Amino acid sequence: MHKLHHTHQDGWAVHVYSCDRRLLFTLEPSHGWAFAAGTVLSLAVAIVAYNLPSSGIPPAYSQPPSDLTAPLQID
Repeated sequence: MHKLHHTHQDGWAVHVYSCDRRLLFTLEPSHGWAFAAGTVLSLAVAIVAYNLPSSGIPPAYSQPPSDLTAPLQID
């Protein structure tokens, strides 16, 4: 008697079909790893950017000194 041994593993894949049985997209393990790596990388960049010291650049708009008067005063 001859036994069959299944030694080859293909992994997993999720196939998503529309209602008319057309393939919409396929999710494979590499998609999950890419998503996880992107999430970790973006979180690390956000944490580093949040903890950077401010550069001390003055804001583009600043209040004029209060001792100035308008050049044209209409009463």
